[in-house]
Amino acid sequence: MEYTYAAPLQPGDTIAVVAPSSTLAGADVTKGLVFLRSLGYELKIGKSVSAFDGYLAGPDRLRAADINDAFADDTVKAIVCLRGGYGATRILPLLDYDLIAAHPKLFVGFSDITALHTAFLQRCGFCPIHGTMVMSLGRDASEYTKEQFAYGLQHPYEARELPLPPDCSPKTLVPGAVTGPLVGGNMMLLSVLMGTPYAIDPPAGAILCLEEVGEDAYALDRMLCQFEEAGLIDRVRAIAFGEFYHCGPDEKAPYEWTVKEVLRAYAKKWGKPAVMDLPFGHGADNAWLPLGQRAGLEARLDGVRFTLL
Repeated sequence: MEYTYAAPLQPGDTIAVVAPSSTLAGADVTKGLVFLRSLGYELKIGKSVSAFDGYLAGPDRLRAADINDAFADDTVKAIVCLRGGYGATRILPLLDYDLIAAHPKLFVGFSDITALHTAFLQRCGFCPIHGTMVMSLGRDASEYTKEQFAYGLQHPYEARELPLPPDCSPKTLVPGAVTGPLVGGNMMLLSVLMGTPYAIDPPAGAILCLEEVGEDAYALDRMLCQFEEAGLIDRVRAIAFGEFYHCGPDEKAPYEWTVKEVLRAYAKKWGKPAVMDLPFGHGADNAWLPLGQRAGLEARLDGVRFTLL
């Protein structure tokens, strides 16, 4: 399947900031918005950004309307999410997919935003961006992440080898070389979407990207087992594991498997090219990954090469 690429940004363009999931008040938001403006863009702040409804950024219809309105607004050239959190799955039935498909734009986020990425890729046919968000830009994003984000806005689908941050050494779990479109994102969101009309349904030969935060090894095991038994692994060509931030245990203990032992075990069982420790996910280093874009993955015993094509 061929996907549509959204237009790159130009200095002075307008970015809409929306909160499809949870919201946040305080210095992190202010700093993140200041960073966006420092890149030379105008901002249009959605109503959801300052709305609160329990752990949600306002009622479901308000959050969905912010997204529909941002896609319909011809003055808006890109949409960047405030943060992840909880609640993106609740608004999936409220989005106008025909409208969104008719106005493809850069749509940037990760974590809970995986629900929207999957829907946009499959229902609207354009390539959303797995990348950092306003909260992270104002809180703990590394210089690598900020550079990836700033460069990506103006060169969103450029063919290039993925730069690696300092001290990042991706490791091969199963060697091999493949090409295919990128799909995936946060494991928990991909898991909860299964059995719904919005479940991930990758094109044949895709490279499945997976990351997670704050889950124990047994929970990761459970989700990987689900992906296998649901047939997802059969439909992809390779697996690219990103960061498993604050997932544990990291060290071997009695009656425990470490996170990396779980990843290795499943990769070996599946027998498809697989790597881990790529720089995307909830940590300080979060690469710009255009979902739907073709990429090349070379998993060698002496190193890993990941290239956007």
